[in-house]
Amino acid sequence: MNELVGHAPLLLGAFVGQNNASAAPGGGERGPPPTLVLHNQIAEADYLRTLLKTRYEANHSPITGVTLGRAVQKPQLQGLTKVQRHSFNTNGYLVLSNILAGDEATALLEEARDVMRAISTGGEGVIRHVLSDTMERPSPIGRVLATFETAGTPGSENTPRPIARLGCGVHRLMPAFRTLTHSSFHRSIAASLGYGSPRVTQSQLVAKSAGVGGEIVAHQDSCVSFTNPPSGLTFWYALEDATVANGCLSVAPGSHLTEPIRERMVQGDRGIPRFEPLNTPLWARETAYHPITGTEVEHEYVYEPLEVKQGSLVLFHGNLLHRSGRNASAKSRMAYTFSIVDGDLESPDDCYMKPMHIL
Repeated sequence: MNELVGHAPLLLGAFVGQNNASAAPGGGERGPPPTLVLHNQIAEADYLRTLLKTRYEANHSPITGVTLGRAVQKPQLQGLTKVQRHSFNTNGYLVLSNILAGDEATALLEEARDVMRAISTGGEGVIRHVLSDTMERPSPIGRVLATFETAGTPGSENTPRPIARLGCGVHRLMPAFRTLTHSSFHRSIAASLGYGSPRVTQSQLVAKSAGVGGEIVAHQDSCVSFTNPPSGLTFWYALEDATVANGCLSVAPGSHLTEPIRERMVQGDRGIPRFEPLNTPLWARETAYHPITGTEVEHEYVYEPLEVKQGSLVLFHGNLLHRSGRNASAKSRMAYTFSIVDGDLESPDDCYMKPMHIL
């Protein structure tokens, strides 16, 4: 019998199928992929548009008053070193600890929780979308939409399900995250990895609530943040400690070199996202360290959990296979993630997430 196995690598979707994480689109092991289904209940924090106009100032958080950016402005953290670039190009990911100071991570966490509380309680400026298969889907670009956990008992008007994600315009409408995202530190990382015109495609907050935070199945972010050749790069911040127990990120090291992009997310009729197979698989761009052969070989990937402390940044290549487990613990695991691509590369007009905003 089909069961919901996890969230898709996209805000508005979930997968139904066998409980095999590597069967997701872009997964390493072949076999019947799960079916992408769309959430039919979505909430939107539309009030943030007004707040942004009236309260946002370029370099501080209007919710907490904590100035952001001290850690990301340190001269020694500008760009990646040669050793770090080699590690990233070899493994497809890089863990940078203590990028955010404790009060910076707390400020971001509190802003995220404030918005989630506002959405959960409803009220002025919160729009609830109850959708059917025949209705137009709201685009997540430049908006803060919430989807909800699917595990556990059904929610009700008085006790709604916990929020699973907010996206995909967190970097546009939530001031503290806007300040963090568009930092010179991130621009210097992109430049050190060869990005001529880094563009943000999407941003999300992934909540992973205690006891109910759902699995996220194995996937490659370049299926959604798509260019030809692939240039996706994801920045993943731990706003709380991430452990195996609460569903930390797990990666398949080196899979960005052996697993091409085989499909991409496109916008279909009525704004409905769908995966479209590529006629030719797309491999990661060749680097001086690792030439790409373009030869497909079957692999069995071993996933390594990345247990990181609050304030850590994980960078990973858009072709890298990654996933995260359920949160079965009593501690929440909030993360902020945003993706960029190189705006100088081809990005078809029908891509679901578009490279719109300069980093």
